[in-house]
Amino acid sequence: MEKITGITNFDGVYHQFVIRDQKIVREEVVSKKSNIDFLLDPQYPVWLVRHAFGQDVGTEDYSELKEEEYLSDNRGKNLSLHQKAGIVRDLAYHGLHVPFHESTYSHAVGPIHAGIIEPGHFRFVVEGEVIRHLTIRLGFQHRAIREKLIGKSVTEVMPISEVISGDTSVGYALAFSKIYEEMYGIPVSKDVALFRSFLVELERIAVHIGDLGGISEDIGYYPLYGVCVTDRGAALGLMETWTGNRFGKAAVRPGRVRTNKRVTAKQAKDAFLNLKKVYFKRVRPQILRALSVSTLKERMQGCGFISELDVQKNGFLGMIARMAGVSDDLRIANPDYHGWTALPLQEEHHHYNGDVWARMYIRYTEIEQSLKWIEDHLDDLDWESLWSEKDSDVGNQNWKEWKPKPGIYTAAVEAWRGPLLVSLNFDAEGFVKNSYIRDPSVLNWHALELAVRGEQVGDFPLNNKSFNLSYVGFDL
Repeated sequence: MEKITGITNFDGVYHQFVIRDQKIVREEVVSKKSNIDFLLDPQYPVWLVRHAFGQDVGTEDYSELKEEEYLSDNRGKNLSLHQKAGIVRDLAYHGLHVPFHESTYSHAVGPIHAGIIEPGHFRFVVEGEVIRHLTIRLGFQHRAIREKLIGKSVTEVMPISEVISGDTSVGYALAFSKIYEEMYGIPVSKDVALFRSFLVELERIAVHIGDLGGISEDIGYYPLYGVCVTDRGAALGLMETWTGNRFGKAAVRPGRVRTNKRVTAKQAKDAFLNLKKVYFKRVRPQILRALSVSTLKERMQGCGFISELDVQKNGFLGMIARMAGVSDDLRIANPDYHGWTALPLQEEHHHYNGDVWARMYIRYTEIEQSLKWIEDHLDDLDWESLWSEKDSDVGNQNWKEWKPKPGIYTAAVEAWRGPLLVSLNFDAEGFVKNSYIRDPSVLNWHALELAVRGEQVGDFPLNNKSFNLSYVGFDL
């Protein structure tokens, strides 16, 4: 099934990005004449429209609506509250009034949270201890990422790409690199392409291990929490061994990949076996132990449910789609992922049925899936050749040798949260004229809103941790 996963306007022309046959393609949209046309069309998720075209129009006041109208999929009744003089309202928070009746109360969490959590406003309407509905608003730290890209060259753009969402540095750097490779016509060797895919999967493994620990902490199950918060370092350590940086910063660049010359090619290859050893000897036994504990199953199963229909209707992406049984995965049939095998979502649907358990279980299976794929292709990589290349930092390349071809270029990468989407419009000098960036979290934040309806207030932290969405990836 096709899924609209991005929309933008470049130079007065509307474009949409569609997931079709496990690829994202860009299409011009000639049937729409204004931003409001997208809001009126139910095939475009509201969060997507408001993220792409929204403007600040002040306080949101839905208090006069009946609650069933506020929660209805029929947006015709309350569209007037999303627009003012033809303007689409954005998703930032500037005051929010939501409907609730006498037996309920409105409860706010944030925007300031404990520790280093990014700011976000979560407005609950609660009846007793049951969440009737949740409204999430973000946009407290607008970093002007898209504005900063305008007029910039490749050497200036690439470092910015890695801070769009810091836990996905490799994924974003790869998406931007693919765009520049197409625009400049830069060839990419088989070894470079394969190794960069290794790095994307290693980034996935590191985050998933950390998330399994985070979910366990919220349940109060500390054997797995303790192992994950320490042994996540094994995956980050391998990233540093391979690239010189624990988060893979500055490793992926157009046509190239930077490897850590402080170790030999043999040491780099053998270092993977250390990660495998740590995982199978320390982490995996604790994961399996946790998954077998009946009280943990009871805590997670049936909590925070998202259906396949929710995924299709709202355009939810990546891991959140897969944990509900929808087999969206850009790695399938991707030439950079030779021999990739999709998870058996339908065959094991009892594990992938859209609840907290599914979000826990899929992290475990994706870790094993990524580890196996890397191991299966270790010998396909010419490690000596890759490690013998000269310093491949993008700043040391002579970009005058490459002739830019102006136009719009798009790339998508199946990062750990799901398919991140980048589209850049270039001028004749190869400078960015405009950009569109869509993190998977843009759509998946609404999945969290839906998941907690009807759940206990005390279930929110567990559900929130099980999604682990990006605040900054939304707030560009």
